[in-house]
Amino acid sequence: MRRAALWLMSACLLPLLLAGCAMPRMIDSDVNSFAGTAPAVRGASFRFDRLPSQQNSGEVQDRIEAIAQTALERVNLMRHDAAPRYLVQVQVGAETMRNPYYRPRTRLVVGADGRLYEEWPLFPDLDTPWFRHSVKMVLRDSANGQAAYETTAVFDGPWSDTLNLLPAMLEAALQDYPQPMRRRVVVELPAPTGGNR
Repeated sequence: MRRAALWLMSACLLPLLLAGCAMPRMIDSDVNSFAGTAPAVRGASFRFDRLPSQQNSGEVQDRIEAIAQTALERVNLMRHDAAPRYLVQVQVGAETMRNPYYRPRTRLVVGADGRLYEEWPLFPDLDTPWFRHSVKMVLRDSANGQAAYETTAVFDGPWSDTLNLLPAMLEAALQDYPQPMRRRVVVELPAPTGGNR
């Protein structure tokens, strides 16, 4: 009877867990933005400027810049490779980190002396993976190379799909453009559709 109840519970929970992969995600990024001596403006033109380490990144950097272009256009900046006012550098990073919410479960056992002791699990490090994602964008004046605007967004969570998280992180990073800010910004990342899962 107990085994049948456990099987029924598993059968009910499995579809919910699988559906969770296709649900919207709330991406809460810690954003730090800074204005340069000559602050950036809206309605200006830009082109991407790759760092030496990005020159051979190929398709990955192309995709990053395509996502960044959409975010920049949302704040009324227009790509114009021939005559840009700003040179835009975009850097994306990801690293695995220890899950800050993981707490190994302990249990109380009675020792040989009759006292209660806390027993730790045999494998305390078997927690769920945790990832820290970051994006940094710098807009430089094409005439003199001075930084007009710099913004970073950092998000950590259980998902490893950095490029899928990037649109929400860039939206957060540019939310108050061209004003400086320092706060946590929450952006809803829609559920994937069709073949984008």
